[in-house]
This record gives sequence, structure tokens and C-alpha cells, in this order.
Amino acid sequence: MNKVILSADTIRKIGLVLGRDILPSEEGNIGEFEEFSEADLSDIRHLESRSGILAVSYIRYRLEKKEDLDVVVSFLASVVQQGISVQKWVRPR
Repeated sequence: MNKVILSADTIRKIGLVLGRDILPSEEGNIGEFEEFSEADLSDIRHLESRSGILAVSYIRYRLEKKEDLDVVVSFLASVVQQGISVQKWVRPR
């Protein structure tokens, strides 16, 4: 597993924006982009409304394997911001 490691300060900031503790069990608990739930996407949208960097960091933190930054930014722009379904977004990749 090649995960993204976030600093304790970044995790704290994500938790402050979301209004909850970010649990260690959340790290790497998403195998594929398709596994993000609507609740997850809602959290990501909330983070993105405050800080795109925190949103990207949280997506990368949740994914089991390290994804390239450009792929994560594409997911954020297409699925989170534009509302394209994850299934439609995954197809062309």
C-alpha cells in the first residue's frame, strides 16, 4: 500500500472544517473512487468550499493507494464540483 501521509496539523484542520474528529480508521479505507459515498462527497464538497487543498488532501488520505495529484484534482473538479457521476468520470480514464 502506498498511502499519502498527512501531517497531524492537516488532519486537525480537516476535522475543524468538518466539525468532527478524523479517525485513524479513515486513512486508506477507500479502495477505489467509486467507493466514496454520498456522505463522503458531501464532506469533500464542504471542505472544498473552505479550502481546495484540504479537499484534495482528504481525498488522497481516504484512498487506499496513492493516486497521482492530477487524477485527484480531476475527480474533485468533475465529480465534486460539477456533479458528474463517479461512474461517468471513471469510464474515460
